[in-house]
Amino acid sequence: MVKGKIEGKTRRVVLSIGIAVLYVMFIAYAIETFYPSPNYENFCPYTEERNYNSELECIENNGKWTKYSEGLYPKLVDGNGTITGYCDYDYYCREEYSSYQETYNRNIFFLTLIIGIITFVVAVALLVESVSAGFMGGGVLLIIYGTLRYWGSLSDIWRTIMLGFALAVLVWIGYKKLN
Repeated sequence: MVKGKIEGKTRRVVLSIGIAVLYVMFIAYAIETFYPSPNYENFCPYTEERNYNSELECIENNGKWTKYSEGLYPKLVDGNGTITGYCDYDYYCREEYSSYQETYNRNIFFLTLIIGIITFVVAVALLVESVSAGFMGGGVLLIIYGTLRYWGSLSDIWRTIMLGFALAVLVWIGYKKLN
């Protein structure tokens, strides 16, 4: 009899973990399907090697000239053999991409936060314990997924507030709904 209970419990745990992981993957791929992430090549398409050796030539070709500072940058030499600086060909398109990527990650964060909270709250009401636990885990993992995508852009105060809020909600649900 004990062996049957252990096997049944193991199956429920495996089912819960499977639901949690597959749910997060499903939502992440659904988001990517309908709201695709930015592609670096769309902002900075690859072009043949460019060799701009002067500041004027670099700027005329939408690059950013960086004066050479010993040990910090690649060396480009002018006609007289003097080290002057280098041209960062993708500087401006990379800045545009980074800005768009940050906005995209913020939107994903809010979207996954909302979906994750709704999933968690609905999962509490489900009657089958292993399915409920799976969706609760999926909701929490979805919130973590969205948070990790946007984490680097948040200030320390917002990180603290978000973590405190998430912890408070989970503890509240644990006391009110699961007790």
